[in-house]
Amino acid sequence: MAPIHKFSDRVKVVITGFEPFGKHVTNPSWQAVRVLNNLTLDLPSPSPKAGAAHHKATKVDIVCQELPVEYRKVPDLVPELHVTHSKPAVTLDANQDAQKEYLKTYYIHVGVGHDGHTAIETQAHRTGYGHPDNASWFPESKEEAPVKKEAWAADPDVLTTTVDTLALAEYLKTEKGWICQQSMDAGHYLCEYTFYLSMAERHRRILSGQESEHDRACLFVHVPSVGNPYTLEELQRFVQDMVVAVASQY
Repeated sequence: MAPIHKFSDRVKVVITGFEPFGKHVTNPSWQAVRVLNNLTLDLPSPSPKAGAAHHKATKVDIVCQELPVEYRKVPDLVPELHVTHSKPAVTLDANQDAQKEYLKTYYIHVGVGHDGHTAIETQAHRTGYGHPDNASWFPESKEEAPVKKEAWAADPDVLTTTVDTLALAEYLKTEKGWICQQSMDAGHYLCEYTFYLSMAERHRRILSGQESEHDRACLFVHVPSVGNPYTLEELQRFVQDMVVAVASQY
C-alpha cells in the first residue's frame, strides 16, 4: 500500500449553522456561515504562543452545513460530519493526482445567542436539556442525555474545548474590534447539545487510539440576531475573522 501524504500547507474547517426556530424566521447563524462554503482562505503565520506541535498551514479549506433544531436528529448528523470530514486513508494512484490528508480539521458550530455581543463557548454538558425543539419534542428527563446510545455510556458529563476561549475572545475584541466575550454557559438547548456531541466524538476517537489530541478541534460560537448590533454582512465578516483566528492559533 502506498504511503499516505499530508498537505504541507492546508487545514480544513467544517462550520455549521442552524435552521430557523422560534422567533428566528431566518437564522443568523446559518446566514452568517453559508457564504463561506467551499472557500479557501489564507492564514497568517502562527502565533508564537501556538507551540511546537502547531501545524504550519498557510491555507484553510472551508465547508458549511446547516443543522436542524431537533434533539433526535443531531446525534446522527454531528458524528456523521466527523466521519465524512475525517482525514481519509487514501492511496496514491499513478494515473491521478494524489489525494492528501489535511494537517488538522476544525469543527466550528455557530448558533444565535444573546443580542449585543458574540460569545465563544467553553464547555458543554451531556444532560440538562428540557426545552422543546422544532419538532415539539423534548427529553423525558433533564437527568439523562436527550438521546442515549450504549456506545456513549462512558462519555463524560462535561466536556471542554481545547481552544483557549478567553484568549480567542480577547483577540477578536482587541485585534479585530468585535464585541466578543468568553462564555461558560452555552444555553442547554440544541446549541450546547451540538457542541457536546462534537466534542464527545473527538473524545472517543482519542480514547480509541484512532487519532491524537492534535488531529481535530471543536468549538461553538454564538452570534447575536441581525441588527443587534451587527448587520448580516458584519456577522459574516466576524465568522471569517473567527475562523482564521482559530485555524491559525489553535
